[in-house]
Amino acid sequence: MGRFLDDPLTLAIAPPPDETPAQRQVRETAESEAKRVSDAIDEQLRKERDMERRKKKPLRLLLLGQTGLLIVKLSPGY
Repeated sequence: MGRFLDDPLTLAIAPPPDETPAQRQVRETAESEAKRVSDAIDEQLRKERDMERRKKKPLRLLLLGQTGLLIVKLSPGY
């Protein structure tokens, strides 16, 4: 248990020792709102990543012939 008291992060996020019940309620309410917002942002980022993965990628076609090189890029829905 003593090693946790030496951890600067634990000390920084610990509630003040003289915190009143009203202050504790305010702090806990603020912490749960911050958690809710953080979770909503994480969910939105996850949805955007999923949509990006599912989006059709453009098709690139390389044609080689006697006259030279032709690169054709076809968009999704071609």
